[in-house]
Amino acid sequence: MAEPTQPLSIRLATSDIDHLAERARRISGTPTGVARELIRSGLSDGDPFTQAERLLKIERRLSSIAQDVQVVTKACDRTTECLGRLEAMFDALLRALGGEAPEAPPHA
Repeated sequence: MAEPTQPLSIRLATSDIDHLAERARRISGTPTGVARELIRSGLSDGDPFTQAERLLKIERRLSSIAQDVQVVTKACDRTTECLGRLEAMFDALLRALGGEAPEAPPHA
């Protein structure tokens, strides 16, 4: 379970904020996220063991998110297939109600 957090406000020079924004852009992150990681890294006093633990924790979170994305993607694919079948059945029903002859099923 994640440790509770609380906000912290700091003032930085515009050039520092620009530097954070540029760094965040390079890694597809946010300036706030980059600042948070830099602060945490500084708080660990550069201890490689502590930094390695943090990286492993981040990796586990990313792995969990990747699994969740795969589950959602599969569910979305199943829903899309189901909607396609429902649409075909609805079209066939409309044709039948309109008195049209049913189409022959496509040959596979």
